[in-house]
Amino acid sequence: MQTIRDIRENSVDGVAIPAAYAANGWSNVLPHEMNVLFQALCFAVTKGESKAEMNEIMDGFEGLKNTFTEPKEEMFKSKEDFEGYVHLLERHKKVINRSGYEYPTSREEALALFEKWGLLLDKGDVWDVPISPFPDTLDLFQLTENEQVALIYLKLEALVHPVFSRLILALHERDDEVFHLSKADLKQMLSTNDAMLTEVLIKLTPYLQEPVENMLEIPDDEPMTFSVVWERVYEDFLKQDYSSNVQ
Repeated sequence: MQTIRDIRENSVDGVAIPAAYAANGWSNVLPHEMNVLFQALCFAVTKGESKAEMNEIMDGFEGLKNTFTEPKEEMFKSKEDFEGYVHLLERHKKVINRSGYEYPTSREEALALFEKWGLLLDKGDVWDVPISPFPDTLDLFQLTENEQVALIYLKLEALVHPVFSRLILALHERDDEVFHLSKADLKQMLSTNDAMLTEVLIKLTPYLQEPVENMLEIPDDEPMTFSVVWERVYEDFLKQDYSSNVQ
C-alpha cells in the first residue's frame, strides 16, 4: 500500500490529495463538511509528526469551524443558501444512514468513520491516508440504481476529464485553426490508450466545428481533420469566458 506519508516529500507543494477520492466517488457521496475535513486531514497528515500536531493543524482550518453541528440560518448569507445546504446535507445523510452508518456529530466521530471506511489509517502515534489502493464507495454504500448509474458516470468523468484537459491545452498551444492529427498522434501526445482516447474524442465532439464522420472507425494512422470552436470551450469547459486570459 502507498500512503501520503510515503510520498509527502515528493508531493506538489508538499501536500497530496489522493486522486481516487474523487475518482472513486467520495466527493459525491459525502457532504461538503466531510469533504473539507478529508482535505484538511490530508494536509495535516502531510505536515504533522504526531496525532496531536495533526489535530492542531486541523484546528486551524477556518472551513472546519462549526462543522458537524446543526446548521442555522444565521450561519449563511441568505435563507436560500441555508435551505439549499440543508437539502443537500439531508440527501447525503440518507445515503450514509441507509448504508448502516450514523452521521457524525463531531470531528472525532467523522474521523472514526473515515477509519472504518479505510480513508484514514491509524498507525499508533500518527495518522496516514492511503493513495493506492483506495477504497471505493460502490463497495461500502447501499446506493439506489439511479445513484449507482450517476456515480459510475461521475467516476468515469473523473478519469476522462484530466486527459481531456491535457488535449485542450495541447491543441490551444498549437495555435492552429485546423488540426490534422491521427489517433496515433493523439495517443502519443496524451500518453494514453485506445479506450481512454475514445472517451476523450467523444467528449471533444461537441466542441468541434463539425463532427468527424465515423470517427471511432477511422484507422489509427489516418489523419483526422477538425476545427475546435474555442468559444464553446471557454464558455462550457472553463465555465466562463476566459478567451481574453488564455493566450
